[in-house]
Amino acid sequence: MLTSLLAGAYVLAAAREAGMEQQQHIQAVRASLRSTMLTIQGAETGQRGYLLTGEKAYLAPYVRARARLTALMQTLDHQIEDPHRRRDLPELRALIAGKLAELAQTLSYYDRGEHAAAAKLVQSNLGMQLMERIRTLVGSMLVDCDRSIAAEQARERLLSRWVLTGASASALAILGLAMLTLREMSRRHRMMMRVRDELLSSSEALRRSTERQAMLEEAVRQSRKMEALGALTGGMAHDFNNMLAVVMGNLELLKARLARGNHDVGRYVGYALEATRRAGELTQRLLAFARKQPLHAVLVATNEVVASTTEVIRRTLGGIYSVELKQPPDLWKTRVDVNQLESTLINLAVNARDAMPEGGRLTVETANVFLGEDFASGRPDVASGTYVMIAITDTGHGMTAEVRRKAFEPFFTTKAAGKGTGLGLSQVYGFIKQSGGHVDIESEVGRGTTIRLYLPRADGAAATGPARSDRTIGGLPRGNGTTLILLVDDDVGVRVFAAEALTELGYRVLTASSGHDGLAVLDAHPQIDLLLTDVEMAQLTGWELADIARQVRPGLKILLMTGFTREVTERIGERIPGAGLLRKPFTLEELARRVHGLMSDGPDPPPTQRFGA
Repeated sequence: MLTSLLAGAYVLAAAREAGMEQQQHIQAVRASLRSTMLTIQGAETGQRGYLLTGEKAYLAPYVRARARLTALMQTLDHQIEDPHRRRDLPELRALIAGKLAELAQTLSYYDRGEHAAAAKLVQSNLGMQLMERIRTLVGSMLVDCDRSIAAEQARERLLSRWVLTGASASALAILGLAMLTLREMSRRHRMMMRVRDELLSSSEALRRSTERQAMLEEAVRQSRKMEALGALTGGMAHDFNNMLAVVMGNLELLKARLARGNHDVGRYVGYALEATRRAGELTQRLLAFARKQPLHAVLVATNEVVASTTEVIRRTLGGIYSVELKQPPDLWKTRVDVNQLESTLINLAVNARDAMPEGGRLTVETANVFLGEDFASGRPDVASGTYVMIAITDTGHGMTAEVRRKAFEPFFTTKAAGKGTGLGLSQVYGFIKQSGGHVDIESEVGRGTTIRLYLPRADGAAATGPARSDRTIGGLPRGNGTTLILLVDDDVGVRVFAAEALTELGYRVLTASSGHDGLAVLDAHPQIDLLLTDVEMAQLTGWELADIARQVRPGLKILLMTGFTREVTERIGERIPGAGLLRKPFTLEELARRVHGLMSDGPDPPPTQRFGA
C-alpha cells in the first residue's frame, strides 16, 4: 500500500511539474504575442510621426520593428508546437507582412515627394484594417493562451483533490508526505504567479517610461527648433531692416532733392544700390544655409582651383600673414560650383585672419581621403567613400567647445556688433552639404583652428570655362536691335523693370503676365528668339511653360528667373537642355550677361561673388 501511494504521489508530482512547465511555456508565448503587437504599433506610430513632421528621427521605431518582427515571428514559430495553436501563425505572418508593406509604400511615396499619394494611401483605411485584423488575431491567440492556462490550473486543482482524497485514506505518514508535496507545489505555483505579476508590472512600467522619454525628446526637439527659428528670424529682421533703412532713406532724400530741382543725387542712388546688393547677398547666404541655392556644378581639377584661390587669399590677407599651400600631385577631381568653392575658401581665410589679429600663418592643404564606415556611422548625414579634402589651418586663438558646437548655426558670431552677419560658416556648411560633402572643425583654445571640407570624388575630363565675348558697349554685352525676347512674369514690378532693362540693352521685348498669356504671345509671334520667364507662377509655372514652348519651338532659347530655387532647379540643364538660370534679385549687368550668353550659344559665367564672415 505504501509503495503504491508513494508511486502515486510521484506520478502526481511529475504531472504537476509538467503542468507548471506548460503554463510557463504558454506565458512565454503570451509575452511574445504582446511584444509582436507593441512592435507593429510602434512601427506605425513612427511612420505617422515622420509623415506629420518630416523628421527622420521618427523612423527609428519603424526601422527597429522591421528586424524585430522577423525575430519575434521566428520565436513564435519555435514556441508554438501544438498544431491547433499553430493554425493562426501563417495568417498573422501574412498580416504583419502586409502592414509593413503598406508602411513602406507610404514612406516611399513621401520620400519621392508624392505627398498626395502617401496621404491617399493613409486615408484608404488599408493600414487601419490590417491593424484591426492583427489586433483581433493576436487577441484571439491571447485568449487561447489564457484558456490553456485556466485549463492547466483546473487540472492542478483536480490533481490536488486527488491528493487530498488519497491522503485521507492513507496512514498519517503518507498523509504527511502528501501534505509536504502539496505545500511545495503550492509554493512553486505562488512563485510562478508572483513572477508573472512582476513581469506584467515591469512591462507596464517600461511602457510608461518609454512614453515619458518620447515626450521629453519631443519637447527638446521643439525647444531647439524654436531657438534656431528665433535666431534666424531675429538676425534676418535686424539685417534686412538695416538695409531697408538705407534704401528708404536715400530714396526719400533723392525724391526731396529732385523736387527742389537738384540733380546731384548720384551718391543717394549708389547708397541705395549698395544696400540692395547686400540684401541680395544675404538672401543667397540664407539659401546656401538652407541648401536651396542654385549651383552650377562642373567637373574641375581641384588642385588648380585651390591654387588660384590661394593666390587671391595671399593678396587679400596682407603682409603680416604667411600663406602656405600643400598639394599632392595626383589630387582627384570633384564636381562643384567653382565660384561658390572659391568664395567658401576666401570666406574661411577671412575668418582665419580675424582670429589672428597680430598676424600668423595660414595653411591650405589638399588630399585624397577615404571616409570609412567607422567615420560615417557616427554622422548620419555622411556617406562612406572617397573624397577630396581641402583643409584650412590657422594659428589663431582657437574655439571653445561651445563655439565649435554652434559655429554652423545661422547668425551665430563671436565678432563684435556690425563686424559680420553670422551667416558665413552656415553658408559654408549649406554649400558643402548641398554639394554632397561634409565639413569638420578641429580647434582648441590657444592652438588654432582647422576646418576640413570633404567633396565627393568625381571622374572624367575637367571642365574649362567658356570664352567671354568682347562685343560689349559701355562694359555690358548688348543686343543688335533685332533679337526679340518674350518676357513672362506675374509680378508687375519685375516685369516692368526687366522689360525696360532689356530695351535699354538693345533688345526688342514682348511681355505677358501669366504662362497662358505667354503661350498665346509665343504662338502669335514665331520670330521670338528667347523666352525669359519666372519659375513660380500660378496656374502654369515657368517649368511647364518652358516645356510646352520647347515642344512647339525646339530651337527656342530659354532663360528661367527665380528668387527661391528648389532642388530640381539645380538640374536645370537635365530638364531643359541648354536653358539658363537668372537668380532674383538681379542687376543690369547680370541680366545683360545671361541674355547675351544664351544668344551667343556660350553663356558668360557671372562675376565671382565674394563674401565675408
